[in-house]
Amino acid sequence: MSEQPLLTPECTDSNPTTDSPTAIPELSTYVATDADEILVAHRLIADSVAQQRQLAARAVIFHPGWLGAMAAVIAVIYKLLYHDSSDLPLIGTTGAGCVMAGLTLVRVFTGGYIEHAEHVGTRAWLEAEDGSEEDEQDILVTKFGEKIIGALVVRGVREGRKVHGVIRAWTVQQRYRGKGVGTGLLEEAIQICQKRRWKGPEFDEKHANAKKVLPGLFNEPFERRERRARGALEKLLKKK
Repeated sequence: MSEQPLLTPECTDSNPTTDSPTAIPELSTYVATDADEILVAHRLIADSVAQQRQLAARAVIFHPGWLGAMAAVIAVIYKLLYHDSSDLPLIGTTGAGCVMAGLTLVRVFTGGYIEHAEHVGTRAWLEAEDGSEEDEQDILVTKFGEKIIGALVVRGVREGRKVHGVIRAWTVQQRYRGKGVGTGLLEEAIQICQKRRWKGPEFDEKHANAKKVLPGLFNEPFERRERRARGALEKLLKKK
C-alpha cells in the first residue's frame, strides 16, 4: 500500500489555529477487501463509462462535418423562408428547432454509453464470468481521507503456464484527475504483478472504457485518451 498527501487549495490555506499534521488527509492506495469499498469502486468505474457520453456528444457537436451540416440546414431554411425582414423571426425559430432536433439525435446516438455503463455496473461484469475460475482479480482503490476517489481492476489471466496481468478498468474522479492519483494506481498494479510473477500488466482490449458507440470519424478524443493511458503505463513499466 502507498500513502502520500494530496494537496488541495483547501488544505494549503494557512490558519495558525487549525493547522496540524492531521489537517491534510492521507492519500492511500491498496487492494480493497471490504464489500462496501468494492461497491463504491465498482460504481465509480460505471460512472466513468456513463461520463463518456458527454465527451462523445462534444465530439459530434464540434466536429467540422456536423457543424457544416447544421450550417447547410440553416442556409436552406433561410433560402426557402426569407422574403423580407418580417420573415426573420420565423427563420430563427425554425432554425432553432432544427438545431434542437440535431441535439436530440446526438443524445440518441450517444445513448449507448449509458447502456454500456449499466452493463459494467453489473456483478457479471465485475466477476468476469467469461474468464477462467483460476484467474485472480484485485480491485485497487485510492482513498483521500475516507473518500474513494480512484479505482483500478487488475486480473491475472492464465495462458498455459504463464499469467498475464490485465487491467480491466482504471478511473479517477474528475476533480482529482491530473494530480497523480491515476499514476499511483498504475504503480500499485505493476507492483502486484511483479510480486505474483505475472507478465505485464497491460490494458485489456475490452476494458471498461474501451467500447465506442459512434462511427470512427468521431472517436479521436477517445483514441487520444487511449494512447495517453497506454503510454503512461508503458512509461512506468520501463522504470521498473
